[in-house]
Amino acid sequence: MPSYSTVRLAAFERVRGKEFVRRPHGLAFPAAWRQEVLDFYRIGRREPDKSNQVPIRRLNEVIRAVAPDLLCVARGATLDDDAPWLYAYRPLPVPVMRQLIHAWIRDLHTPRARAKHPEITERAVELSTSLDVAGLSWQPHEVNLFAGHTSPGGTFEPDPLVYQLLPDALAQNIMQLDPYRFEDVEMEFRIAAAARGAELVSWPPRDHQDDDGAWWKFSFVIALTVQTVPFADGFRLHVRTGVRRWRTDGPVPVPYRRSVSAYLLAQEPWLAQTSGTGRLAVSRLVINRSTTLCEWARGGPEGMLGRLRFSRELPEAAAVQKDPDTWIAGKDGIEIGVVHATSMGGHGVGTGLMPRDRSPLTDWAARAFAPYLTRLDDFTRSRHAVVPINLPKTPTAKTKEEQALKKAELERERQRERRIALARVLGGAPLVVEVRWQNPRTRDALVEQLADLLDLDGVGGTGTERSWTTPELSVRLHLEDADFVAARLEFPDGRPQRKTLPVAIGTRRRQIAELCERDGRPDIQAVVIEIGHAKSYRPDIVDPKFAARLGYADAGRLTKFITLPSPNWGTATKTSIAHRALQTWSHVLRQLGLCTVPEHSIGELPHDLEYIALWMVKRRADGPTRTRRTVPVAVRLSAVDGSVTGWDPESGDWIPYRELLLSLARHAEVPGEHEQIDDDEAGVEEGDTASPETEDEGGEQQRTTTWVPDLDDQRAETSQFVRAMLYSLRDRHVLLLSHAQNSRLHWPWLANGRLYPDALQFGPNPAQHITLYGENLCHVRVRDNTSDETPQWFAPDDDCHDHGFASGLWHRPDADDHRVYYSTGEKPHTAKHAVKTASKIATRIPVKKKRKEGDEGKEPDPVIDTGTNAWNPTALEIAVLAVPEKATAEPGIWAAVTHQLRRAPDYNVTLKLPLPLHMAMKTTQYVLPHEDDTDESVAEEGADR
Repeated sequence: MPSYSTVRLAAFERVRGKEFVRRPHGLAFPAAWRQEVLDFYRIGRREPDKSNQVPIRRLNEVIRAVAPDLLCVARGATLDDDAPWLYAYRPLPVPVMRQLIHAWIRDLHTPRARAKHPEITERAVELSTSLDVAGLSWQPHEVNLFAGHTSPGGTFEPDPLVYQLLPDALAQNIMQLDPYRFEDVEMEFRIAAAARGAELVSWPPRDHQDDDGAWWKFSFVIALTVQTVPFADGFRLHVRTGVRRWRTDGPVPVPYRRSVSAYLLAQEPWLAQTSGTGRLAVSRLVINRSTTLCEWARGGPEGMLGRLRFSRELPEAAAVQKDPDTWIAGKDGIEIGVVHATSMGGHGVGTGLMPRDRSPLTDWAARAFAPYLTRLDDFTRSRHAVVPINLPKTPTAKTKEEQALKKAELERERQRERRIALARVLGGAPLVVEVRWQNPRTRDALVEQLADLLDLDGVGGTGTERSWTTPELSVRLHLEDADFVAARLEFPDGRPQRKTLPVAIGTRRRQIAELCERDGRPDIQAVVIEIGHAKSYRPDIVDPKFAARLGYADAGRLTKFITLPSPNWGTATKTSIAHRALQTWSHVLRQLGLCTVPEHSIGELPHDLEYIALWMVKRRADGPTRTRRTVPVAVRLSAVDGSVTGWDPESGDWIPYRELLLSLARHAEVPGEHEQIDDDEAGVEEGDTASPETEDEGGEQQRTTTWVPDLDDQRAETSQFVRAMLYSLRDRHVLLLSHAQNSRLHWPWLANGRLYPDALQFGPNPAQHITLYGENLCHVRVRDNTSDETPQWFAPDDDCHDHGFASGLWHRPDADDHRVYYSTGEKPHTAKHAVKTASKIATRIPVKKKRKEGDEGKEPDPVIDTGTNAWNPTALEIAVLAVPEKATAEPGIWAAVTHQLRRAPDYNVTLKLPLPLHMAMKTTQYVLPHEDDTDESVAEEGADR
């Protein structure tokens, strides 16, 4: 990777002294309605008193589908005052709003709830009559798009409406620019309805023909979001650029219990009595579980869309699903693009943009921000060391032969150290693992890769029991047929139903526990199970992984899954099988507690640091088990002895990592044992700052936050958990690591607006200086690019425009107090084909290191990289929230050691998260069903969209 001295963020800030004012019309949600709507919404709820906010997510979703010009600036929490809820530059007529609100009232309860509580229908009529919808009126408002306040801790927080109105205003400015041009390509963009921020999509989509002659369609995307930064005196505008791939060539597969986004452009307005719009409306295709037919979300005879009066009807969802090619080309004055989801299989267009596309596209959009916003200055490298002392180095030698010998010698030494460390973790006991296999190729690969990983002699025999003995460690491997362990769960009456899922899981769990009792092998520590791909289990509740994990945990055995080789998933090649087998063993050893802790190279810090990672393991109520659960987990890595332990709140002590995983599995909540959440109660209607839905790379919609009626109780439990854990370490040198998006719902102190420098706060108590929890305690919070909270970036070369990427630790050069840094990693092996000069829409001349004889003077043919996936590494934000007063108090050194924790010696890639957080995150596999990363490599330097 070339050496770059700076990185450039796709982040902008306010120009000092400038004001940005717009004058839209606003529509307030009358305060008098709030209690009436809440009383109606609470009918039939198990805990009605905990439903304290008006649920409007579904109404907002319908607005995006039929009235994309309307901008909703409110979530449920903000509908209790007279501030506008909706803004529009072209207001909808009041009769249309009446339709929307009456349809919304009907939609507040599902058909199942109405059947269970007949009084809902009568109360809905009464509520519709009592609400003075005719009294609604759009009022002109003068809105300061830079409005906000500075929190007591020093973080600027924009007013809530700024998060939606500012990006939309800037998107409108972008639409006034000349079309985007890059080399010989010209693109026009349209604003698309967005749940948060603003989104522009190039339209019409572009065509791409792959090497096999198949045609595909794609668009460029620009997303604008307003973000805050800890202790910063102004907000940031993040600009994300990427690729939207459209589904063509055959019916659209809509995943079970998921949805697929569709973008709609009509020549005429959707709703009667409204004016036309040039914006793209956004709706979702879903499968009706009762009829198994495809329909629009909130559609059908019982949905909100079915109660609206259209000037032109929405096309039948089933027709769009069946033939997306016809609709994306345009039919009956309507163009519909269905977003391609990664779960649908391959696509001829690669994901992401490289700097050659991203830089000019961002620069073009930024022209519309003047004179209000300016780009942040390039970030410069931290002066502190960023590489751990014990990170393996590539050997150097005069000849390739000498280098190969040195490399082999170093590898043998690492294998010996691995055996020694494993023997220490196991307390001198042999390593004993059982393999439940189905394909002999997988079985043989597992044997070979284990021998290679630990430098064992040969394959350990020829029978079902293999064994090896070394001076440091003995190893035994039991090879058994997978049998019923990997088979689909069996349900009463043979019908997979969620209400009988507890019985199916419990039966398989007992069968496996009994199998372990009969096998006479009490010393087995872990079991590797070869299993079918997750998509081979339909419906998903028949997947046996969770039951197998619980059953083996009851017997004191860890579990790791590896999928069957399949050409459908590109896993049938010899290379793939060998790679997946190696990764499987790496994960097994990690579960056992084998871990090489990075030895930091920061001279000012002590070398006896304890690294503590806090992670909230969350089960969504709309997940496979239909139950809600949040478990706080703390993992400790010791720099002194390399031990990995976890906090056990029951004993008030730290226990080995392996015991922590088994304990989590034994205490995992089996669906049906406790209360379940009805469909109408599983949605996001109240709660935190996270957006209710997020769209993955492929366009599938998934919820990111679940309504938690007992959130206050869970927050209290989290506070008690963290305080007790920190108290146990009060006399140690401790670096506490937390993750913003993962933990702030249950530890609100981690939200930017609540932070104070050098303090901690729990529950209703005031913030206290961090030394009260430990004189040598430091707290660092990391944040990733979820919801675009960290910006995209590249390493600039303004002389040659040869932009690329760079690894390192970066800070803002003009900051007074460097507390916020960005960490970027090395290019992983999975991105070896990513070329920084690649473009989705322009050709390049490839650089060939070796030319064939006779081709020395021949110029290579130009290539275009439309079909190649781009490498889009995430910039991980490292915020040093609190530092100890003793020894050094400079935040930069703590940021540097956090960055070094991403460079773990056991991994050949930069981890997405620091190693302690990586280990804590992996505990989710023992709490959540179907969360095992069956065939994934370790979490490496992440891909942005």
